[in-house]
Amino acid sequence: MQTKLNKQMIINILAATFSGVYIYQAAFGFWQAHISRGLYILFALVLTFLINPKRKGETTPILQAIDLTLIAVSCVTILYYMKNFPNMAKSAGMPLGTTELIMGILAVILVLEAGRRSVGWSLSIIASVFIVYNYFGNYMPNIIYHRGYSVNRIVSVMYGSTDGIFGSVASVFSTFIFLFIIFGSFLQKSGAGQFFIELSKAAVGRFTGGAGQAAVVSSGILGSIMGSSTANTAITGAVTIPLMVSNGYKKHVAAGVEAVVSIGGQFLPPIMGAAAFLMAAFIGVPYIEIARAGLIPALLFFVSMIFMVYLEAKRSGLKGLPKEEIPKASDVLKSGWYFFIPITIIAYFLGMGYSPSMAGFWAIVSTYVVSFFNKENRMSVKDVYMALVDGAKGALAMSTTAGIVGILVAAISLPGLGMKFSSIILELAGGRLPIALLLVMIASFFLGMGMNVTSAYLLLVTLAAPALVDMGVPMIAAHFFVFWTSQLAVITPPVCLSAYVAAAIAEADVWETGWYSLRMGLAIYYLPIMFVYIPSLLWIGEPSQIFLAALTALLGVLSFSALTQGYLLLSTNLHERIMLGIASLSLMFYGVYSDIIGLGLVVAVVALQLLRKNKKTAVVTE
Repeated sequence: MQTKLNKQMIINILAATFSGVYIYQAAFGFWQAHISRGLYILFALVLTFLINPKRKGETTPILQAIDLTLIAVSCVTILYYMKNFPNMAKSAGMPLGTTELIMGILAVILVLEAGRRSVGWSLSIIASVFIVYNYFGNYMPNIIYHRGYSVNRIVSVMYGSTDGIFGSVASVFSTFIFLFIIFGSFLQKSGAGQFFIELSKAAVGRFTGGAGQAAVVSSGILGSIMGSSTANTAITGAVTIPLMVSNGYKKHVAAGVEAVVSIGGQFLPPIMGAAAFLMAAFIGVPYIEIARAGLIPALLFFVSMIFMVYLEAKRSGLKGLPKEEIPKASDVLKSGWYFFIPITIIAYFLGMGYSPSMAGFWAIVSTYVVSFFNKENRMSVKDVYMALVDGAKGALAMSTTAGIVGILVAAISLPGLGMKFSSIILELAGGRLPIALLLVMIASFFLGMGMNVTSAYLLLVTLAAPALVDMGVPMIAAHFFVFWTSQLAVITPPVCLSAYVAAAIAEADVWETGWYSLRMGLAIYYLPIMFVYIPSLLWIGEPSQIFLAALTALLGVLSFSALTQGYLLLSTNLHERIMLGIASLSLMFYGVYSDIIGLGLVVAVVALQLLRKNKKTAVVTE
C-alpha cells in the first residue's frame, strides 16, 4: 500500500511539474525548440510508462523492472537529443554517428511503445508500416515506388531533426493545445462546469425536450473549452444523462444525444479542438481566422442537434423540464457570471492577434482569480496542484500522440508519399470531386476508428488534402472537410469511445447507443460537403454571399435532420423521406435553382404532413 502511495505521489508531482513548466514558458517565453519539444516528449514518455503498465492490471516485479528500464532509457535518449541537437543540426545531411543512431532507434521504439500503451495498437502499427515502407520502397508497386532509404537516413529525420518526433506536431501540442487542456482542468476545479450546466437548464430547459436541449447547450460550451469529445461526454454526461433519463428519454437515446453533442465542442470557437490549432499552423494563418471560419458551421451543427432533440422529444411525447428543476437565469448568472471572464479573455487575446499560448496562459490565471469571487468555489493551493495534475494526465494520450504522429508525418514526407497518395485519389476519382470526397470520408472513418481524431486529421490532411486542393477546393475548405469527417468514428460502432462512455453512465446497451449516435451524428458528414460546394459558409466572400449561404445551409440542415430522425410534424413515410433526401441534396449546393427545388420539396413535405395531421385530428374528433 505504501509503495502504491509513493508511486502515485511521484506521478502527481511529475504531472504537476509537466503542467507548470509549460505554463511558465507561455508566460515568459518558450525555450529553444529542441529543449522545449524534447522536454514535452520526455514528460509524456516517463508519465506514460509510470501510469500505463505493460499489461493492464499486472504489476509483477519483472514488469515493474521493465517499466523502470524504459523510463531510464527515455531519459537517456531524449536528454542526449536535447544536448547534442545543435551538433546534429550542423551536420544535417550527413549520416548519424553510431551513438546517435542507437539513441535514435531507441527513441523511435519508445515512442511507438508509449503510443501503444496510451492510445492502443492501431496508431503504432500504422506508424511501423510507414517506417518499413520507407526502408523497402524499392520493392513497392510502381504507384508508391521510391528508391528506399537506409536506417541511418530514416532515423536522422525522425530523431536527429525537428521534422519527426520533435517536429511541428510536438510544437503545436506543447505550446497551444496543452495549455487549453490545463485551462479546462482549472475550470472544472473552479466550479465552472456546474455553472454552465445550470445556465443551460435555465435557458432552454422549459422547451420541448428541455433536458436534451440543456445537454446540447452545456456540452457545446464545455466541449469547446475541453477540446476532447470523450472527456466532455464523461464530465457533462454525468449530469445531463441522468437528467434526460429522469425526464422520459430512453437510456440509449439520452446516452446517444450526449455522445454526439459532445463532439460539437470540437467545432465551436473560440477554442475548438486540438486539430484547429494544427490547421492554423499548416495553412499558415492566424488562429483567429480558423475560429472565424468555423463559427457558422458550428452554429449549424448545434441547430441541427437542437432540432433533432426537439423532434425526438415530440415523437416520444416529452415535455420540458419541470418548473421546480429549472433555475432562474438571473440567479444562475448572479452566482457565476464571472466564469465568462476567462472565455472572454481568450476571445480578446486571439482577436487582438496574440498567440494562442498567451491566450491560454491568461485564461488559466483568470480562472484562478475568478474562483475567489465565490468562497464555495475558491481554489486552494491543493486545488491548483490537482488542476495541474489532472491537466497533465488528461493531456497524456495526446502528448504521446504528438511523438508518434511526428514519426508518421516524417515517414510520409521523406519518400514524398503525400503527393503520390493525392495522385492515387485523383486517379481513382477520375477528376470527379464527389467520388474524391467519398474516398476521403471512407478513409477518415476507418482511420478514426484506429486512432484519435487529431491523429486521423493529421494523417489525412497530409495525404488527402492536397488532392482536394488540386481539384479546386479552397485550402481552408479541404482542411475543414478532413477535420469534420475525422470526428464521426468516436460515436460509430465498433470503435465508439464517446458512445461507450455515455452508455456506461446511462447503463444503456452499447450497440443501441452506438447506432443511435451514428444516426444522430450523420450531420458531421453532411455539413462538410457543404463546405466544399458552399465555401462561403467558412466566411469566404462578400457578406451578402455569406448570409445567403448560411440560410441555404440552415434549411438543408433542418431537412437533413428531419430525414435522419424520420419525423417532422408526424413520422415520415417513404415518399416523404425521399422528398426530404432530395431536398437535402439540392440544398447542399449553392445556386438559385437547387435552392428553389430544395425549398419547394420541404414545403411540400410540410403540407403533406399538415394534411395527414388534420385528417387524424378529424377522425379523433368524430
